[in-house]
Parts: sequence; C-alpha cells; structure tokens
Amino acid sequence: MHVNKRILKDVLDSFLVFLVAVILFIGAIALMCVFGGEVMRVFGFQYSSLRSVIEFFVIGAIISWPVSLAAEAIPKVLCYDKRMIPKWMAVIMYVVLATFATALGLFAVDSHTTKVVANQPSIIVVSFLLALFNSYSIIVRRPENT
Repeated sequence: MHVNKRILKDVLDSFLVFLVAVILFIGAIALMCVFGGEVMRVFGFQYSSLRSVIEFFVIGAIISWPVSLAAEAIPKVLCYDKRMIPKWMAVIMYVVLATFATALGLFAVDSHTTKVVANQPSIIVVSFLLALFNSYSIIVRRPENT
C-alpha cells in the first residue's frame, strides 16, 4: 500500500497542532483553577492537592453549565433582541445570574467531596469574580453574529 508523503505530513502537522492546543487549553484551565483556589484560600478554602482543586472547579463548571447558558442568554435577549433593558442593566443582570449559576455548581461539588473544603463566602466571592471577568466578553462587547 502506497502512502502519499504529503498526506502523512499533513496528518502529523494537524495532530501536533491539536496536541499543542489541548496542552494550552489544559494549562489555561489549571491556571484559572489555581487562581480561584488562591482567592478562596483567603476565605478558608482548604484542599489536599492541586489535582483536587482542578477537579473541584472543572466538575463545578460542568454542573453549572446549563444554568450558565441561561444566565448568558437572558440578559442578551432582553438587551439586544427585545431592547427592554439598557446595556448596564444587562451587565448587572448577567453578573448576578452568572454568580448564582457558578455558585450553584461549586456548592454541589463541595457537598459531595472530601478532598476540598470550601465555605460559603469563598464560593460566592470566586463566583462573583468569574462572572465579573466574563461580563465584558459576553455582554459589554457584543459579538456581531449574536
């Protein structure tokens, strides 16, 4: 069987690009988890290892994802599609709803894990900070195709 060298080179190049993208994505997630863990440590957050912190935030993000989609969609619809509220009110609404959505997921993970101990203030503060950082990209700077 004859294998075209150009096709093989393209496949290997694509695989390497995919591998680098996966490594960068995992690194970015790990940095966000460590940042969130250090912010929460001020409020009494305790964990046994870096792996447990990453698992805590990743599982919390997966659990809160459906509610976060609604938290993102409601202000966008009310502000841009229906034009019922101004942009500043949409930002406030998004921050409140996204804080609730993220905190919901993190509370659920905290209640079922023993490797991580988080109290209510730490979960609420890190949820608020994540919502505040995301509000610019989701509401304030509206993409053209939404």
